[in-house]
Amino acid sequence: MRLSALSAILLFAIACGSESSPTSTNGSNKSYDVYTVATAFSPSDLVINAGDTVIFHITKAPDGDGHDVTFDATPGAPANIKVTLTGDISRVFNTRGSFHYNCFVHPGMTGDVQVK
Repeated sequence: MRLSALSAILLFAIACGSESSPTSTNGSNKSYDVYTVATAFSPSDLVINAGDTVIFHITKAPDGDGHDVTFDATPGAPANIKVTLTGDISRVFNTRGSFHYNCFVHPGMTGDVQVK
């Protein structure tokens, strides 16, 4: 029971994060992490610079399904990520603009990347 409570607190703390700090840099470009936490992306909103990378850390949802990352048909959007149970998949954002994405496996699971 204690482990379940600790896990729930940890998941809640991760899901509440509204900003993601860059995890690494490669020259002037940075990498940012987005996690799948149950049926939410965390953080769900990012502001990055052109040329930065977003790493989507995908884990199996509580229902046993994986997640996809499908970007709206916006010019310059990176390639979609097919349904994945677990894995780390990165996308480089080279074009300035706003890029909205969804997990169609879990309706309502959305996120946005603003590229400056």
